Amino acid sequence: MSLDGRRRGHLALICAIAAAMMFGYVLVEPRTVQVLADGRAIEVQTRHSNDAAVLSAAGIDVNDGDRITALRGDDDDVLRVDRAREVMLDVDGQRFRVRTHAQTVEQVLDEAGVALGTRDSVWQGDALVSMTTPLDPPAGTASMLRDDLVAIAPHEIRNLRVERARVVTLVESGRELRSSTSRPTVGQALREAGIVLGPGDRVTPDIDAPVAADARIEIAHAVAVTIALPEQDKSLFTFARTVGELLAEADVTLGEGAVAVPDLDTPVTAGLSVHIVVLSASNEIEREFIESDTVYLTDDSLGPGETRTVAGNDGAIVRRYAVSYANGEEAGRELIEEYYDPEPVDTVIYYPPQRDAAADAPGDCDTVLNVYATYYTPASAGRPPSDPNYGRTATGVLVTYGVVAVDPTVIPLGTRMFIPGYGHAIAADTGGAVKGYIIDLGYPDGVAVDWRPRWLDICIFA
Repeated sequence: MSLDGRRRGHLALICAIAAAMMFGYVLVEPRTVQVLADGRAIEVQTRHSNDAAVLSAAGIDVNDGDRITALRGDDDDVLRVDRAREVMLDVDGQRFRVRTHAQTVEQVLDEAGVALGTRDSVWQGDALVSMTTPLDPPAGTASMLRDDLVAIAPHEIRNLRVERARVVTLVESGRELRSSTSRPTVGQALREAGIVLGPGDRVTPDIDAPVAADARIEIAHAVAVTIALPEQDKSLFTFARTVGELLAEADVTLGEGAVAVPDLDTPVTAGLSVHIVVLSASNEIEREFIESDTVYLTDDSLGPGETRTVAGNDGAIVRRYAVSYANGEEAGRELIEEYYDPEPVDTVIYYPPQRDAAADAPGDCDTVLNVYATYYTPASAGRPPSDPNYGRTATGVLVTYGVVAVDPTVIPLGTRMFIPGYGHAIAADTGGAVKGYIIDLGYPDGVAVDWRPRWLDICIFA
């Protein structure tokens, strides 16, 4: 067969196939297809069985990575187009596009074959994101409820940037440490390394400076101190080496009489408390009143019932102190001088000594009287020592040896007598309990009384 004959045969065959296809297409029953794509729901009447042809009929373009899901129903069919996300990756100086259905940052990087080191980081714009950070839901999806088709806006392109870790040297308070970081600034790199900055700390370079490869970052921590001023306390963080430098930094000036405790050469350490103390001094005089006493002494020249008084006087003791003050409050005192002004002098009352009764006993008496003899002293007479009449008898003499209280109706005042075991005496006092044949023998204060009250015979002289 000639070449023209073969060509005519091929043409006839093609025409026959086309006619058969056209005939078959005409015979296919048309169907309704719901196309869900790009936030829209499009209804298409078509005889095509090919999904790509249906989408083309609906005016929907399909790109690399898009997913087409066919859902066959009793009434009509649904074609759902899930658009792939577009992610722009900046990695190691290269920028490339990825179309993906990944749900997280980690899945995107795995699909792109990007591996991360220990301190590498991933950024979206200026925000640091974690590997589990989700991407946005796929664009163009919609609910499958026919009466509630919810369109979702097209998905925007995500830009992810991988920052590789750079080796840095951290020097904290003289201690050197090699580390790595992918953070863009010094401050972020320090936080990543767990270094906490406090008030007044110094960082070189500045915390806002970018981190370069092989950077050396020095951190010096300020110490917290307190300056206790008379009017208030001041807390600050400092690098001062001595207390003197600290006060200069805090603009604290020591005025007249003011000192720093501890002193200005003391090294500054964490937690140090410096007290500013204003010192002053004065002399103070104290005067203490001293009341004089009354003492009793014997005088052999005195007869029974006689007394002799040498008056004394009250005095005062004067003390002079050197007093020091710190911030207006007394801090100490030292006794400089002590003297009497005037010196106290005791009042002395002299009385006759107690005589030996046997030696002084008279040979005969005018009258012998049986009496009950008790004893008393100025302290037991009922008046307080502050009473001007303390120890004073009814006749004006003081109570002492040889003075006897009597009942004047039995023994008249002024009567001389001799009491065995006591001695010569004179009736010179009275008393509320001294009635009838009762007498009270006088004793001065401050002596041991050995008299035992009893009945006895006494000698009365005319």
